[in-house]
Amino acid sequence: MKKTVLFFLLLLVSTSHAKCDVIYFPYPFTGICYSIEAIFSYERIKKPHSTTTYWGGFGRVGSIFEEYNERVYGLEAAIERRYYFQPNKFKHFFISAYLGTAFMTEFDNFSSIGLVPGLKVNYKANLFSNFILEPYISLSLPITRELTRYPDTIAFPALTFGARIGFNKLKDKSKK
Repeated sequence: MKKTVLFFLLLLVSTSHAKCDVIYFPYPFTGICYSIEAIFSYERIKKPHSTTTYWGGFGRVGSIFEEYNERVYGLEAAIERRYYFQPNKFKHFFISAYLGTAFMTEFDNFSSIGLVPGLKVNYKANLFSNFILEPYISLSLPITRELTRYPDTIAFPALTFGARIGFNKLKDKSKK
């Protein structure tokens, strides 16, 4: 498990591009992205198969296409509704719908804000108590507003392959 955590932390530091989940690659028409994120999430059990999750974090996103090689980082916050395939397990495979917001920057001459709705197929692995790894595939529609160079508002679809690593607090609302 330590090797997995180390691998994803090194990936976060060493990648040289950035693109899309709630954090998004701010250049439209790139299509397919990758993302690595560090998050904290609070997950409330609603029914035997579903939860509502509130999460926030930071990350780095990138395009798989070499012509978009800028480093873009972001802060994110979102609400997500999850449906787990195994009742009362709240781990392994699940699908989800989310709505989030993000601030993206490459620190030199670009920053933007975005509202990002999307759908995901996820896998939740508990590495150890409350520490999770969630690889996912996401289809989202970032609606962005650039704050610097070109003050335009645009929306563009993105398919993202990503992983989230971080802390997760699971709370059962029926237990007091």
